Amino acid sequence: MILKRFTLNITGAIILALAVVLSKNASLQAQELVRIPGFDGIIIEGRLHIPSDRVRTLVIDVPGSGPHTYLNRRRIGRSIEFNYHDYFADELYSRDIAYFSYSTRHTVPDSTPPLFDRVDRDLFCSVTPQIKVRDLESVIHFLKKDERLQSAKIILLGFSEGAIIAGLAAERKNAAVDALFLAGTPSEDVYSLILWQHSGASSMINYRKFFDSNGDGIIERSEYDGGDPRARARVGGYAFEQLDMNRDSVLSTDDFRILMKPRLEAILSAIERNDDEWIWTSFFRVGTQWIREHRALEPNKTRILRLDIPVFLFHGENDANTPVEGILEMQKTAQRQNRENIHFFIFPDHDHSLEFLSWVVRKTMPEGLKVLFQELENF
Repeated sequence: MILKRFTLNITGAIILALAVVLSKNASLQAQELVRIPGFDGIIIEGRLHIPSDRVRTLVIDVPGSGPHTYLNRRRIGRSIEFNYHDYFADELYSRDIAYFSYSTRHTVPDSTPPLFDRVDRDLFCSVTPQIKVRDLESVIHFLKKDERLQSAKIILLGFSEGAIIAGLAAERKNAAVDALFLAGTPSEDVYSLILWQHSGASSMINYRKFFDSNGDGIIERSEYDGGDPRARARVGGYAFEQLDMNRDSVLSTDDFRILMKPRLEAILSAIERNDDEWIWTSFFRVGTQWIREHRALEPNKTRILRLDIPVFLFHGENDANTPVEGILEMQKTAQRQNRENIHFFIFPDHDHSLEFLSWVVRKTMPEGLKVLFQELENF
């Protein structure tokens, strides 16, 4: 329920100030909806949570790959619906930290599950990493004009592709950035990441956490057949024989590499022929132009090590989207180079999101996110 609504014209943008009462589907804190002119006139829609007239820190969430909204509404099962950004906004608000989330271009919130967004696909498929960086710079420039934020430190919070975009923005130095807080960070380029995700290694991470009871890196028939039936259901309910592709009586990376090979070949073929339709409907909601530009980018593993601002990297050992091994190699290199501005936090039994969904379901914040929020407060 909205108690009060008014509009202010500020530097060509419109801010809608909303005082929000408690409800199960709304953020618990006051919020402002912001419309920011992008570098080419496209409007960037976002939401600002600001706890006071003067704040010392502003955290800007940098959207990851695919369409995102300033809410990122999601559903778990049939009964749990939530706004992803409410969790971050409310937690930071309680620590007297402002938080801004924004929608990707050509994307608006929608009430229709499961994606809860409405996207102009043809236009969205033209969005590239460089466009996303320039949009982020527009966001920073606009927010710094707000007198409540003029003295605030600007922290970019990026998960997954957001970690790449945040690093690019920091490197370009076209907008003020005081620190990067990055999670699920790809150490390689996105194209290399697609190859890894279909190499079998990613699949083994997901299967091992359920079935590798002795921790030896492979899954024997007895471990798989004797595993929790609910875990079997979560990974597709396949019989052991359906997964043992090389017929060596154990499940390993090689089995999943063979299993994933046709899909990988289909993805690479679609990229080669610029088939946005196939990529969008059969792989992920991005365009081939986005993939090609990412492939040409310098990987994070070298860019981040050159940055001269504080960088905090948070990663789960069970990340099946971006391998932790790349972050561990970055950590070794940073130590050799005495890069004291780069800080690493590695969490056992944490996934790509630092176990965010367990926070929603179990109502208890996981360790990785506890550390992330504490480091944000301490910065």
